Amino acid sequence: MRRSTMATIRMPLALSVLLGMVAVLGGCGTLSELFARGKTLVSPSSAQVSVPVVAPGATVANEESPPVPLALSPENKPAVVPPQVIPALPGISRIAPRMTVPVERLYSDAVLTEDTVWSGEVFVEGSLTVAPQTTLTLEPGTVVRFRRTVPGDGAGPLLLVQGRLVVRGNADAPVRFTTSFPDPLAGEWQGIILLGSEKKNILEQCRIEGAVAGIDASFSSVTLKKVFFAACGTGARFQDSIVTVSGGEASDNAVGMELVESESDIRDMMVRGNRLGMTVRGGSLLLEGAGLSDNRETGLTGAASRLSISGSFFQGNGTGIVLTDCEGKVTGARIAENRHVGIHLVRSRIRVYGNEIVSNADIGLRVEDGQGVAWGNAFSGNGRFDIENAGRDDFRAIANWWGDPAPPLDMRLDHQTQDPARGRIFVNPVLKARPHFPTLNSVAK
Repeated sequence: MRRSTMATIRMPLALSVLLGMVAVLGGCGTLSELFARGKTLVSPSSAQVSVPVVAPGATVANEESPPVPLALSPENKPAVVPPQVIPALPGISRIAPRMTVPVERLYSDAVLTEDTVWSGEVFVEGSLTVAPQTTLTLEPGTVVRFRRTVPGDGAGPLLLVQGRLVVRGNADAPVRFTTSFPDPLAGEWQGIILLGSEKKNILEQCRIEGAVAGIDASFSSVTLKKVFFAACGTGARFQDSIVTVSGGEASDNAVGMELVESESDIRDMMVRGNRLGMTVRGGSLLLEGAGLSDNRETGLTGAASRLSISGSFFQGNGTGIVLTDCEGKVTGARIAENRHVGIHLVRSRIRVYGNEIVSNADIGLRVEDGQGVAWGNAFSGNGRFDIENAGRDDFRAIANWWGDPAPPLDMRLDHQTQDPARGRIFVNPVLKARPHFPTLNSVAK
């Protein structure tokens, strides 16, 4: 490992703790928001609906929560869902075992002020800050172990980047950010925190595990290539940032990925086996060729965002997609075998076209109003209904295919026929043949 002799400045403990708190608050709001409880996100519209999202510092019970009904009030507004109580992360009180670490490989409450290159095995205790105008580079095969020495919320070690971070792993020698234990638990360290770092940070071919939030970026620019997040409270969280992701995976986290007021381009990524797969609040998201599967609550939750979703699959989640106060499109997707609803639209101007919406256990497409439109889709095999209109507006689902042989549509649609207070679903003309769908790529298949 090469290390500049002037690269590290030791800090008093009180100052380092203060800097660590500031770093965490910069990306996550307040300490109570980060560690104490879950959060219910409410859209800015006067007619509010809650979107359950887990705070970056929290985890959740493994049991699947039952679906939350969006009952209609007299004003035709979805009822507000109370927030969930979120227990603490399992790793916050786990102390690293005693061991002898070479001093040249140990960073404890330090600041890097000169460009530094890491290789081999590196240990971090307390906070390590990459100062502005400084670049930290990790060579292929580097392992960074974060050692928690103090139990409790907010006491875990962290890497704060205010300069630039360059991680250059490869397929034969990926870089790893982990803990001192062979079985990392969520919350053993705080994570990689990017704060006001707009210097083209890049992480390539690496694995991040056991953190409160694997990456927590605020007002930063980040590119991820084949980055894997596992066993974290939140795999990656981006706020007011520019994010480019290609490949990689987020699995076994409370939240796979959280995007807040960011400009995000995400392609060919797998998000599976989390409590919540991906949440988007504000900003824009281009999601292409992705796979969101087996997430216990929802695959994708969006609120007040601009979305372009194409060539992706949403399969085996609690609910595939839930969008509130959003606009954009969902096209070329396979939305199948979700345990409750395939797509749920609330006050969202979404074009739903050219998708397979099949074999969802309850409803294929649920709408609360007539702002969206669905055409050119294949609906079949959904449990109770292919489409449910729970609002008072009419909904247009024209030129779709409904199975072969075509079922009686009055049995597959839930709308004004069942409840005169609700709007109609317009379906004519009906497609006579199943639409052709392009083959999904190597990830989304």
